[in-house]
Amino acid sequence: MSGLVPFVGLQLPYGLQPVNPTPVDAWSGPYIGADSQTAVALANAAIPSGVRFQSMEIRLIVGGISKKFWYRDGTADSDLTEFQSGAGGLSFSSELIMNGLIVGEKDGANKSFSLPDLPTDPTSFMLWLNGQLLTQGSDYSISSLNLTFLGSLAPASTDVIRSMYSRRVISKSYALNERPIQTFSSGSILTGIKLANIPDPADSLMLFLNGQLLTQGSEHDYDLQDEIVTFNKSLITDDIILTTYCYGI
Repeated sequence: MSGLVPFVGLQLPYGLQPVNPTPVDAWSGPYIGADSQTAVALANAAIPSGVRFQSMEIRLIVGGISKKFWYRDGTADSDLTEFQSGAGGLSFSSELIMNGLIVGEKDGANKSFSLPDLPTDPTSFMLWLNGQLLTQGSDYSISSLNLTFLGSLAPASTDVIRSMYSRRVISKSYALNERPIQTFSSGSILTGIKLANIPDPADSLMLFLNGQLLTQGSEHDYDLQDEIVTFNKSLITDDIILTTYCYGI
């Protein structure tokens, strides 16, 4: 038997070939964070770009609540968004800025200005000076966040400059008619609630009490701190609370 060479390892049938030494499912999570931003960051840090593929699903646990995310539009970090099904909400990856401002000294001599956001598509950027639409490449140029007026154009202090462009944003979802995930009470008095997510922006929160829209603010019906709502009026635990708001993911 000295002529035999021992075989060590796994022999696959002809035609089968290992592609990834680590099962893709091993990267699917769950990744745990106190908020969506933290959990998403953990997932993106842990999942190598070579393992990712468009439509890959990832499991997150956000504040104790299970959520399903996926690489919806590609495999970049910014493509990891919450999976929406049915009436759960809508997700967007860009936002249209209208009547936008630019930053810089309007003194009749300065031509160098900056944009507050990076346009998603610089070629679609539109700029108005005193209501007159300017031409990119002739009247001004854009490079990253830098905007430079060309020729003799140098806005004065009385000039009005407005812009329109799209910017890439962290995808937002919308909670529609969502019930609180936790309530706080003192006896039969409802003192506050906890939302499933932190409204972003905070003033997007629409809170309905038995169908009546309440007003946010210390001088009104309730205050909001992160995902915690504290009521400034007496409510009973039998009251029906529904919320609608947008939040970042």
